[in-house]
Amino acid sequence: MERNKLQYFENKLLHEKEKVTDTIIKMKEHGLNSNEKDNTSELSSIDNHHADMATEVTNKEENFALYDNEKNILHQIDDALERIKNGNYGKCELCGNDIDIERLEFLPYCNTCINCENKKPDYNTYNNDRPVEERVLTYPFGRSFKDIDKEYNGYDGEDTIQAVDSFNWVNGSPHNYDDNLISGTVEAIDNVSNQQYKKQFK
Repeated sequence: MERNKLQYFENKLLHEKEKVTDTIIKMKEHGLNSNEKDNTSELSSIDNHHADMATEVTNKEENFALYDNEKNILHQIDDALERIKNGNYGKCELCGNDIDIERLEFLPYCNTCINCENKKPDYNTYNNDRPVEERVLTYPFGRSFKDIDKEYNGYDGEDTIQAVDSFNWVNGSPHNYDDNLISGTVEAIDNVSNQQYKKQFK
């Protein structure tokens, strides 16, 4: 890419970085780090049911998602500025071809051409952002579950859990309050049949 175009895109990226940084600062100042009392204008939420706080929790999660998105864009801008210094700006990171100028005008921090962007799911480029704890849970616990193996029809880990759980029933325990309920009834009298009275009309 020509030097004057590189200078143009560098200025464009720096301007974009300034806007994103300003957005992040404003998000921090206006509500991102505020506590629950400031968000709901209530002194305490102890007297509220958990479902009453659902809207507040949803709004908080949405704000954090938007904040993470701005941080991600800022990271991509920094990567693009680094590519300008290294002389790799405007090259697709997957196929090595030049990225169209129109695409760079619209998204100056992009790192792939439009063809590779459309094929991204095939390249498995999306980050599987799962907790690190799941890596250690797979072997000691997941190895005994054979549901994935269609040929296996023996006693596996799931059967073991069901067998152990069958001993967990405690008579009169409030945790098992619905174990003896018959579906479709509210009280015991609902189980009384009126079939004998219906026969009298025949």
